[in-house]
Amino acid sequence: HETLAIAANRIGGKSNSGEGGEDVVRGRTILDVDDKGRSPTFPHLAGLKNGDSANSFIHQVASGRFGVTPEFLVTAKQLEIKMAQGAKPGEG
Repeated sequence: HETLAIAANRIGGKSNSGEGGEDVVRGRTILDVDDKGRSPTFPHLAGLKNGDSANSFIHQVASGRFGVTPEFLVTAKQLEIKMAQGAKPGEG
């Protein structure tokens, strides 16, 4: 998800977080990129640039159980609020 969010943000698009929330570090601008495109904040990613953002700017909100925090909400540019959810086949 981080790679997709960075790519979408670079071209002016928006990616969606899904219901699970996001690590709070993704809401911060990446400012610690070295000359090889690596960041200690995101050591598993390459090709980064200072000023990149791994934040999905569309945040889904299903309920307080799914990683919804004040910081998660304020880092969104758009919220998708799930009002109701039906039963899933094969689940109790």
